[in-house]
Amino acid sequence: MIRHIVFMEMKPEITDSGRESLFEQIRGMSQISSVRRLSIAKLLEAREEWYRERIAKDFHWAVMIDFDDEDGLYTYQHHPIHVNVAQEIRKRASGVKIVDFVG
Repeated sequence: MIRHIVFMEMKPEITDSGRESLFEQIRGMSQISSVRRLSIAKLLEAREEWYRERIAKDFHWAVMIDFDDEDGLYTYQHHPIHVNVAQEIRKRASGVKIVDFVG
């Protein structure tokens, strides 16, 4: 299994509706045949001060996508839906970091 994680920080001028519009586009990538699971998550706002200090705050949003294998990841990477959504993310995000884990 491959877990593809995209950390992102939205540009300050992106409205809530603009963010939700982008998230709808991201959710649409679940129709790509190699995507097994797709979720969007917001950074935890920890209620405990001792824990809040331990959490990195570089990015406030993450997209997590699971694939069966590396071939599935590359199928997704080249798919036109992903190519278009990636361009939209770059327009609206002030920072992006991508990591892939094998499990």
